[in-house]
Amino acid sequence: MPTHRPSQEKLTLISADVRGLQINIGDLAHSFIIPHTPDIIATVETFLNPTIPANFGHIQGYSRWLRKDRAHGTFGGIAVCFREGLAVEALEVEMDRHLEMMFFRLWTSRHETILLCFCYRPQWQGNDPIHFLHSNIDALLLQHNCNHLIVVGDMNQHLVARQFENLLTEYGLNNHVNFPTHISGSSLDPVITDLPEEVITCLPLGMVGSSDHSAVLTTISTTVVRDEATARVNWL
Repeated sequence: MPTHRPSQEKLTLISADVRGLQINIGDLAHSFIIPHTPDIIATVETFLNPTIPANFGHIQGYSRWLRKDRAHGTFGGIAVCFREGLAVEALEVEMDRHLEMMFFRLWTSRHETILLCFCYRPQWQGNDPIHFLHSNIDALLLQHNCNHLIVVGDMNQHLVARQFENLLTEYGLNNHVNFPTHISGSSLDPVITDLPEEVITCLPLGMVGSSDHSAVLTTISTTVVRDEATARVNWL
């Protein structure tokens, strides 16, 4: 377990498909991070690559960006940073190279643990990311001794609606984003958890710079997170 102090009674997270972190980090910082001071900042479609220095875009009071740049081609990518002092640990999870996911373990103020997954599912990947989650959720929770699960990112779930709904139904999960997150009016950027609906709220914050996606502010009351793990039945 990390030596950092545990998370506070309220956990806040800003997630956003930024469509280029280099060009939009200024607006992300000044319009979203500074006003809301979230515990976690999760971005997808960063368009970063290994030529971008590891200390790029460091924000005072937060860790460096922990990144998963796209190995081949352009676009894609994930970058996450955490408020200094947050009790969080990066996890090494084996998966196919083309999958764009990052996993972390977070300790709450009640010393419960949450498995965090940050995901970008480009349209060309089809059902692969959802199939990975479907096949590995329980094993990852058990392996890393986590009580709960949070998945955020851009999943373009309208294109794999049946598989997405099956994932939620069969694992007792909720998508707490019930508003449009894209300029088209579609909701593409879910916040998925096994937490009770009454402890979590999601709000749209508006477009980040030149991105056509709205950032989402998620607030979780960690003091009333239930103790028992959700019982799941995998019907496949």
